[in-house]
Amino acid sequence: SSSSSGNGTSTSTSVPSTTSTTLHTGPATFASGGSTKGSRVALTFHTSGDPTIAGQLLDLFSARNVPITAFIVGSWLDANPTWAQRLLAGGHELANHTYNHLTFASLSPAQMDSEITRCRDVLVRLTGSGGRLFRPSGTEDGLATPSAAVLDSAGRAGYPVVLGFNVDPLDYNDPGAAVVTQRVLAAAVPGSVISLHFDHAGTVSAMPGILDGLVSRGLHTVTASQLLAA
Repeated sequence: SSSSSGNGTSTSTSVPSTTSTTLHTGPATFASGGSTKGSRVALTFHTSGDPTIAGQLLDLFSARNVPITAFIVGSWLDANPTWAQRLLAGGHELANHTYNHLTFASLSPAQMDSEITRCRDVLVRLTGSGGRLFRPSGTEDGLATPSAAVLDSAGRAGYPVVLGFNVDPLDYNDPGAAVVTQRVLAAAVPGSVISLHFDHAGTVSAMPGILDGLVSRGLHTVTASQLLAA
């Protein structure tokens, strides 16, 4: 099926020309975790909110040489553009979490396309790549396969994978650092994709205990793309 990139080019390819994932055609596939063999886990973060809190997290990751996958809310990165290079310089992966963080599953196909491509285009403009992973905004159940409409929309935007998650400490409810740490460590196993959020001080406070606990269990943090490639 042909995809219009909207730039009026007459190339023979049928995929968008504005993303690094130009070899992908057809619907995205869904994954909620990686291989259970080995020792790899991925920390994924909904990336928006107070840059001061985000900076505290990045400093912590830098000190421990821990890579994360940052699911970028496009409007946030538009408002904080220096964060694109800051994340890249830290060895982190940038991924697409829509532009306005609406309840994605309730949108029309045209609205879905707009939300994904607007965020993708911000990523391309600031980093040179749209990334290869998409996560719908407003996802309550990270294990549930998204609708065909969601997978089709992600594929049209050039994303081969829609990534859910299989560890969710509900840190956005601010249950306290100890609870966030306990929930992550109780659930984390090889192949885990852990869902966390930037804009919560309790998550920052929980992070040293989470990282120590993962190490003590013999688990090794990698980016989500590295986890899926293992």
